[in-house]
Amino acid sequence: PDSRKKGFLARQEARRQQMMEWAKGFYRKQSPYDDLGKFVLPTGALHRILQNLDAVPHLCILSTVCHSLRRAASVTRPWKTVNGDQYGNLWGVFRLSGTRCADGHTLISGLGGERLGRVLEMDLSGISTVTDDTLAVVAEQCPLLQTLSLSCRVDVGPKVTDVGLEDITACCPLLRNIGLAWCVHVTDFTMQALARGCRDLAVVDISFCSKVTDEGLTEVLQQCEKLTSLRMESVDLVSEQGVVAIAQNCPRLKTLSLAGCLKGATTLSVIQIARECQLLTHIDLTGVAGLEDAAVWQLSRGCRWLQELLLAWCVQLSDHSFMQVAQNCPLLTKLSLRGCAKLSDAAVVQLAQNCCYLQDLDLRGCDKVSQGGMDALAVMIPSCVVHYLDKNFRK
Repeated sequence: PDSRKKGFLARQEARRQQMMEWAKGFYRKQSPYDDLGKFVLPTGALHRILQNLDAVPHLCILSTVCHSLRRAASVTRPWKTVNGDQYGNLWGVFRLSGTRCADGHTLISGLGGERLGRVLEMDLSGISTVTDDTLAVVAEQCPLLQTLSLSCRVDVGPKVTDVGLEDITACCPLLRNIGLAWCVHVTDFTMQALARGCRDLAVVDISFCSKVTDEGLTEVLQQCEKLTSLRMESVDLVSEQGVVAIAQNCPRLKTLSLAGCLKGATTLSVIQIARECQLLTHIDLTGVAGLEDAAVWQLSRGCRWLQELLLAWCVQLSDHSFMQVAQNCPLLTKLSLRGCAKLSDAAVVQLAQNCCYLQDLDLRGCDKVSQGGMDALAVMIPSCVVHYLDKNFRK
């Protein structure tokens, strides 16, 4: 019996050794880590690890360590794609951070069409090294691009002009979302190019593009019938006629920002917006000091789906406007009344009674609101975050 047991154990040990040798050879053959040590990871395990890393910049950095990691980082699974593994070695989303990327143009130019051929979304916000030459590369290698963000951070960001954006509009006809905030060199020429080449545009941000006028804006509004979101904060050359054109051409509009548009956002133009754009859920009229009660009355009656209403520093508005908002806009989740000095406790109580979904309320600078109004908010909508400066506070 002992000899039989020893023979059985010997055969088992031999079989185990044979399986280990077979597995070691298989894993070494399949693994891209074959020259990094005796103990290697299976390919699947390595890919699972790499899947948790961002393509930019982590996989880009790993690919420069050695040939083995370069091969591992270039296989199908680690690269994040919209369509899973259907398109190998391709990105679906490409984002660069302005704080990490020293030379965005060199990085994008070096990736090539193999990586960028099916990119659908590209975010280059805040990258000062992105120029018209960079956009020429993007236009050539990203024909399926749908979202492009070139927004600057005040004075830091892409240095792009009409020349580079013309290349984008000519080569990326599927573009649906474009962000050009603070791109101060953008003119009506870019707007006309967008109208000609990108008629599926749904989201446009031209905030602080101070050279855009009524002519360029109207061209986009007339040709891009699917527009649902338009942000044009402090676009000083757009007049009342341009804002009226928004109402006439964009009945599907859901998000509109006219903050700081002192010439365009008048009482008459906002009334027209309220009558024609009844699907609005977000509207920003911050800093429109000339806005009168009639505009807000019409807005509250015409746009009953409003969820976000920003009226900060609209100093001519009275309690009557705010009561109309409270009665007609029960779905509000965010309301900014900062600097509206005529707001009183009566309107605040109305808001507390009718706007039960309110989550964010800004009452800074509203000196007529007393502790009684604040108590009403605390009792009726306790989950609401109220921004309020106590006038009795002393430093």
